[in-house]
Amino acid sequence: RHLTARGESDLSMLLKFALLILSLCHAAPLPSCESDTSSHCLGDGADLSPEGIEACLQALGEAGRSAGCNAYLSMLAGCGAEIGSGGVCAESHMNGETAACLVQRTPEEQLSEGCRAALPEKEEAKGLYGIYWKDGKRELDEDEVGELVGDELDTYLRWIKRKKGKKTDRGKERDYAVRTAKKAAASKQIVAKAEEAARAAKQAGEGAKAQQEAAMKAAEAAAADAVATDMTKTLKPFTRSNIKAFAAQAVKQVKDEL
Repeated sequence: RHLTARGESDLSMLLKFALLILSLCHAAPLPSCESDTSSHCLGDGADLSPEGIEACLQALGEAGRSAGCNAYLSMLAGCGAEIGSGGVCAESHMNGETAACLVQRTPEEQLSEGCRAALPEKEEAKGLYGIYWKDGKRELDEDEVGELVGDELDTYLRWIKRKKGKKTDRGKERDYAVRTAKKAAASKQIVAKAEEAARAAKQAGEGAKAQQEAAMKAAEAAAADAVATDMTKTLKPFTRSNIKAFAAQAVKQVKDEL
């Protein structure tokens, strides 16, 4: 059930009450650099590419970043194998669900020792981040909203307002940065799959044409899978020219290998 006008009024009253007991009942959010990015790395003239955002966050220094952002960057550094190509959280990382995959969804035995050491201490799953948004942000029904208090209730209400209201320029910039990062990550995964196919064809003694065909077929499949598994539904289908470019890049990489 979606919230009615009366339900929104009731939530407003609940929020006022919940703020009084903020310190009693809320779950710690997952590590994230979202607020740091919004505050320091967006705006006129900002480089909104994944590399530009990363450079901006690194330039802030540990003292200039929030504790949650420092924890997130440490997690990325320690879990490179898990979020890289073929890693247990590679697809989630591409979909913007890195922290949820590493911290909540993946059994510790499937993570490397270095990755486990980089993760924040786990708490009992509860509330907005631990239960309702564990697999991605979504609208809650009235009963679920009634379980939220304090910061989590405030976070949810602000998210609903942004989701349904007119986007500000900064909101549009944030969305653009997310889409750009998602497309870049997906492109890298597609090229990697195409390289694997071209390399296998080369090792089997196939000629250049067969290697190109294998890379093209793998790129098409990987591109379709990337769009189909995008939980946020913001990744647009890749064009034929995109896929040809991915295949050509993969074949060139394999050709240049010794």
